[in-house]
Amino acid sequence: MQDNRKNAYRYLLYHFLIEIRTTPTPAQPWQRATEHIAYHSYYAGAVAYQLHNLALAAASDFLGFDEEQFWNGLESFSANNPALPLSHYRMIFDNRVKQLSC
Repeated sequence: MQDNRKNAYRYLLYHFLIEIRTTPTPAQPWQRATEHIAYHSYYAGAVAYQLHNLALAAASDFLGFDEEQFWNGLESFSANNPALPLSHYRMIFDNRVKQLSC
């Protein structure tokens, strides 16, 4: 795997962690904070589940990492869980690869 792709995957992992560590305020004024925090916790768990293999791959310099399987798994999860969107991470990854290629 090329170094810019490795960097982009590590950046993606960083971005995931930033997103799940933050407990945002409720999106709607009528939404109770406890409901929002519960949703955020559920989302964080789903993200962590999807990323555990990516973290291991990053730690081992991506030896044996299957990019296609990773992205297919993320797309499948998003399709089956529309309330927990994860598909935007592909755009983050692609943008990072593009930045590093310039």
